[in-house]
Amino acid sequence: MRLGMVALAMVQMAAAGDFALDLLPADTRVVFGIRVRSITESPIFKDVGADAQKLGDDWLKLVAIAGFDPLHDIDEVMLASSADRENAPALLVVRGRFDLARMGAGAARYHGVALVGADTAGKSVIALLDASTALAGEAPAVRAAIDRHERGAATDAALATRVQSLRDRFDVWGTGERAEGFVPPTGKGEAFDAIDRFEFGVRISKGLELGAEIHTRSVKDAEKLVAMIEAVQTMASAQTPAAPKIDVRSKDGTVKISFAISEEDLKKAMAAGRAASAPRRTVPVVVGSEPAMPAPTGQSQSGGTSVFVLPGKK
Repeated sequence: MRLGMVALAMVQMAAAGDFALDLLPADTRVVFGIRVRSITESPIFKDVGADAQKLGDDWLKLVAIAGFDPLHDIDEVMLASSADRENAPALLVVRGRFDLARMGAGAARYHGVALVGADTAGKSVIALLDASTALAGEAPAVRAAIDRHERGAATDAALATRVQSLRDRFDVWGTGERAEGFVPPTGKGEAFDAIDRFEFGVRISKGLELGAEIHTRSVKDAEKLVAMIEAVQTMASAQTPAAPKIDVRSKDGTVKISFAISEEDLKKAMAAGRAASAPRRTVPVVVGSEPAMPAPTGQSQSGGTSVFVLPGKK
């Protein structure tokens, strides 16, 4: 018990020390994140990149104009929203390395912060908070985040703890709670409408790992969700017998999902996929109307070419 309390305190201290979390709107209920640097430095990403073509001239020109390379200068992206209504505003917090002098030259300012990349209507904007932090979203949300930073406001402790726990473990993650009374655009009656709280994470920096915890409004809803997941898994297994088995457990309305593939097995699966999709060598076919000339002794008649002779002049 004592060890658990110490671990929780350490997570809370880490969350408190990262002011990026304090930039999230006060009414945040849903947060998603991507550890870009962890992904681009993973063995799997590098293995895929080795087989891909180098970035084209257009991309290099874009990098030169923008002053930074997203694949190398961005470390992490977080998206936060209240998710309390359709098309609810969202705030993007980007951590990385930004050339303030170059990117912010001639830009408008809000409390000394450079505002760049505004759309034509002036509704969305990018703010360069400092050399390692950028904000993006609708102008009111971005300005509010800058105000929160100036005041030294802190985000909800429980939310910060959940977010930090996921950030420490996964490369792609998300957590959220459904606002009371909110009806999604798809309307009522859908399977996922029964979910009132969730968190998930995917890690590819060491093999492939997925973990998710979903809380539903009732035990019956949890049973329906488990049945749907098992049906999907059965179809996937029928198409790909070697597909990893997904562990699904349900208790008191909470569904836990997990599966993992080692780095070695993942590389084998990727290699098999590339081999299966590679174009096969075909034998050229020559169709003619004259009899084929006999090949010299000891030589192949067509040298790997199949020859079909159609009836023609004698």
